[in-house]
Amino acid sequence: RIVLLGRTGTGRSSSGNTILGRSAFWVTASPCSVTARCERQFGTVHGRSIAVIDTPGFLHTRLSPEEVMAEVGQSIALSSPGPHAFLVTLQLGKFTQEERDALQWIKATFGPGATRFTTVLFTWGDQLRGKSIRDFLGESEELSQFVSSCRGGCHVFDNSGQDETAAALQQVAQLLEKVNDTVASNGGGCYSNEMFKEAERAIREAQERILGERGHKLWGKALQREQGSWGKTTKVYKKKVQHALLPIVTFLFFILLHKKTLWSEKTGAALRAGPD
Repeated sequence: RIVLLGRTGTGRSSSGNTILGRSAFWVTASPCSVTARCERQFGTVHGRSIAVIDTPGFLHTRLSPEEVMAEVGQSIALSSPGPHAFLVTLQLGKFTQEERDALQWIKATFGPGATRFTTVLFTWGDQLRGKSIRDFLGESEELSQFVSSCRGGCHVFDNSGQDETAAALQQVAQLLEKVNDTVASNGGGCYSNEMFKEAERAIREAQERILGERGHKLWGKALQREQGSWGKTTKVYKKKVQHALLPIVTFLFFILLHKKTLWSEKTGAALRAGPD
């Protein structure tokens, strides 16, 4: 079970098609993410049954951040009891702030434990133009450190050719070998409910920290500006604090609520289905 993650335009869906050897996911040129909902496709590749789950791209998507978060959370449910591997797609080229944001988003969403199951998949490998991937990584310490933190390391896809060519089949075989090695190093296990809950706890702690730090600063400024009018301070600046914190609180609580809902539904379905 493989989950594809990455920002819009990095070739997630194309990579899914390359892995499955067919046009399983819709791919077209668009300034926004074409994938609006998580989609799962199955196939048999090199004698192995594989489930590939495509997700909406981070950034430049038609979905709101909350909707993207909900769909990415759904990818865990679609890969029940959990994904064996996360493939994070990055297009070869300049390592921009958008790539940095996407990587931070992934780590914040799934928690540090997710890197044990993660492989970075560089797309459009023809852009290396003879340069080795090691040399490319050497040009960005930040990117190199992220790849090093991923147990699955990295792999390069050339998405410019046909999926049925010998070269395409070979690059898929090499990728799946890395995924198999990663699964073996994890004892055959997958990204679990406990890891998801760990990420949830981290989000809750971040929420409390933001509430504490930002709320304290805003409230302190309010007191300084209106020391002679406590009643006015209480009414006016308390509203300002609430208004400033509302988007953060709403978003973080949405994340926690949706994650709990997803896992509750999955657990309930598993209990109804009984043991395998």
